[in-house]
Amino acid sequence: MKQNSKRVHLVAVIIFSIAVLSGCLNSKYRYEETMNSEILDFEEYQTAVDYYNAQNYREAILYYELTLARIKETIQPGTSMEYWIKGQIGDCYITTGNLDRAGAYLQEAEEGLEKKDNVNMLGSIYQSEGIYYGNLKQYDTALMYYEKALKYADADEIIRIYRLMATAYANMNMVEKALEYCDHAIELGEKQNDAGALANVYYRKGSILASEEKLEEAKKCYEIGMRYAAYYWKEDDIKVAEGYRFLSRASVMEQDYETAYLYCRKEMDIYTSQNAAYTYDDVIVNIYNNMGYLNTKLGNRNAALKMIRKAYDIAIVEKERDAVIKEFYDNNILNNIELFYEEFIHDGTDYETWFKENFES
Repeated sequence: MKQNSKRVHLVAVIIFSIAVLSGCLNSKYRYEETMNSEILDFEEYQTAVDYYNAQNYREAILYYELTLARIKETIQPGTSMEYWIKGQIGDCYITTGNLDRAGAYLQEAEEGLEKKDNVNMLGSIYQSEGIYYGNLKQYDTALMYYEKALKYADADEIIRIYRLMATAYANMNMVEKALEYCDHAIELGEKQNDAGALANVYYRKGSILASEEKLEEAKKCYEIGMRYAAYYWKEDDIKVAEGYRFLSRASVMEQDYETAYLYCRKEMDIYTSQNAAYTYDDVIVNIYNNMGYLNTKLGNRNAALKMIRKAYDIAIVEKERDAVIKEFYDNNILNNIELFYEEFIHDGTDYETWFKENFES
């Protein structure tokens, strides 16, 4: 029974793992008070911030680069603001999966801000570097950067750093240490009445508990996180949708596919209601793929094929320019298509022929 439970957990991770690199969704713009007011008025900069906060990191990179060009045209180069923006570009590249470019931008930002001795902005860069090294699986180095960031952090940022440290410890299989840092973050978040930070911490704690198959405790954390998210943002915000994704994953681990599908549907409803100016292709393709998988498990052949096709159609267009979607296509969508074939196609048609007829024609 334990072996079967582990297998279900693995399936949940494979099918429901959205390939977003760990970090984010906490805006870091308190440093604007230290920035050149002229730059804050740049349309390019404000647009970059809007895209960043909407998780449209490709567009954010474009407008941050345009801001850098504007700085070079109108302001003396080599300012703290210039290095800060390079750090933001590095942060975006982490999230889009381009770690080589992320590392180059973050290193330049760190070196520049250390020379400027800009302690406020340095704290933020150190956080991003911790995330960067975490995604390289160099967790000791990640923790070193988080410790450096703590020296410069305000109370609200300490909550985020504790959450990031919990992630690093969880990835090192130091679960008790990870949960300890989650609890530190929760205690501080409650003192600060920081609902947004608490939403993220409860989601993280729930994920750590779920990895240990403590699903009832995990679901309680997700539900608390969703309440904080709805309070801090709104009921139809993507942070609430994130909670539905976690709950759906937990239901898959319990082999309750019907409930998992309902949560998945609620997640999709929120994402499709968002501003059309922003793209959530990496998330949408993940949700369609999940819905295809769940319909397969529920025996709904037509619905399953329809959802998997939707995921495939987005991925086949976007994967050449989006590393996150390419990885998801290679590791998830193709596996899901094979699962559908094994479950439903028993008429003697070989896989390659069936695939071409249903996905390439």
